[in-house]
Amino acid sequence: MSAPLQQFDSKDLKQALKAGTFTMSLGPFAHLVSGSSDALLDFLEDTYRDYNVDLQPRDVTEIVLSLKAPNFVRRFVRRQITPDPGFDVPAVPLPLRMAPLAFEMGLNLSVALKCCRLMTIHAGVVADEKGAIVMSAASGGGKSTLTAALMAEGYRLFSDEFALVDLENASLHPYPRPISLKQQSIPVVRDIVGSDQISDLITGTPKGDIAYCRVKKSDLSADNQTSHAKLILFPRFEEGVSPVARMLNPAEAIMRLIPASTNYNLLGEPAFNAVVKLARNARAYEISYGSTAQSLRLISELGG
Repeated sequence: MSAPLQQFDSKDLKQALKAGTFTMSLGPFAHLVSGSSDALLDFLEDTYRDYNVDLQPRDVTEIVLSLKAPNFVRRFVRRQITPDPGFDVPAVPLPLRMAPLAFEMGLNLSVALKCCRLMTIHAGVVADEKGAIVMSAASGGGKSTLTAALMAEGYRLFSDEFALVDLENASLHPYPRPISLKQQSIPVVRDIVGSDQISDLITGTPKGDIAYCRVKKSDLSADNQTSHAKLILFPRFEEGVSPVARMLNPAEAIMRLIPASTNYNLLGEPAFNAVVKLARNARAYEISYGSTAQSLRLISELGG
């Protein structure tokens, strides 16, 4: 029976993870997860405590993720862990204490490379009653910081990683997992949302120091409520610059969104039709800013 993770005993959670019967439904996906790391269990009990889980396997699970040692030796000597989403991926083995990162990476790989019924675009997405804001940016562009700041402003979190676009009507499906924060973005977001909303720091990862911003309970309870995009933003943070926005025509937006999709080439014409609808029904801007406060004001002025 599904219930918030925090209602289960740690021993039962650990046993389900070890047996590969730990299941979680979130947004459009059902997840089946296995792993025997104490670091993973601690992370789930902390950062995923409000998520509904079941300790029995479901009949259908779209995402099957196993967290395990890269080889027999690394189970015992200089213990390491890698995400195994059921297909070959060039995942770098991580120290066992970085199991939370392996878990998040594994879920991202599964959605990016296995989802075929929705177009997946690497982007942050939030929404209010007027529609959704899609934010697509290169690494270091400030997407995650901006996503967390908008969530703190009252927007509903859809995702920090993916715009999940319906192939029929270009609506956006929520997938509200914890927001991944790196390096300098961690103290910025901590000041905005409060330290109690930020996970413990994981140091020395291939991505530098990372932490995760928890999702609001209200956003989890609305994970089946879709929205249509009202704004498509291509943000760029650069310290010291003055805030500026440049409007893009739909063709420019389409040409930027297609390379950001992880399954466009696989889906072909349905994905093209979906991204055209997405771009035509929303206003698109390239925005530059030098602080989070500037970006929020800019988005408000643009109709966010």
